[in-house]
Amino acid sequence: MARIELKNCVIKIKDGLSGVSTNNDTTPIATDAGCAVLTTVLNAGGLGTDVIPVGAKFTHENETAGTTVDTVLTRTPSDGLSTTTDITFSPALGAGTYSQGDVLTFQPIELEIKIGDGNVTYTEANEYEYDLDRGILDTVRAGDQVPMDVNLDFVYEYITTGTSESTSPMDALKQIGDASEWRSSSADPCEPYAVDVEVIHTPLCTTQEIESTVFPDFRSESREPDLGEAAVSVSGRCNATQPIVTRSAHP
Repeated sequence: MARIELKNCVIKIKDGLSGVSTNNDTTPIATDAGCAVLTTVLNAGGLGTDVIPVGAKFTHENETAGTTVDTVLTRTPSDGLSTTTDITFSPALGAGTYSQGDVLTFQPIELEIKIGDGNVTYTEANEYEYDLDRGILDTVRAGDQVPMDVNLDFVYEYITTGTSESTSPMDALKQIGDASEWRSSSADPCEPYAVDVEVIHTPLCTTQEIESTVFPDFRSESREPDLGEAAVSVSGRCNATQPIVTRSAHP
């Protein structure tokens, strides 16, 4: 059993959105807060591959800043079935030299949870088969893979999303409400909805590295809000045997 104390940590819940579209305006300019789109190719997962989700994050080719991430506010048509032809977004385009056909690169929608006091526990397990030779232990073979168990505990705020609020963790975990258009992190659109859960530990000491622990394709199987204790406990499993851990230099 591994335990991470969430001091100087944040938890991010991410969907699996990825893909590209293009700006189809004939003369796009800085300050534009919307555009026509063409040739949208997104990964499947609830909506069609040519439907841009409300709340989707993307970067715009040729924007000078290079790191600005825009959020889709509305789409036309507004239904989740018809090919998206127009979007509005925020913030508006900044400085840059724009042209028709600029690529819009989409990235996962993510929610950063306000943790307060909480923790994350996860369990990795291995199955082994022990073969006998005339009743005496002889050799060992790897058995079936075991999905990783993950438990999240965080401060209770709201169960669902309200006006002008960020998506609630419960909505994101269940793909409902404000997260109804989130796309599954699973590469298989026929599998049940899943998210990636990332725990980022940033040490106070700037000489130490930042560590990221990603629990891929997590599906919550039990969600236990406790109003009296102002806490939420979530447990589930990942379609993986161990987390993906990386480290990077402290900025």
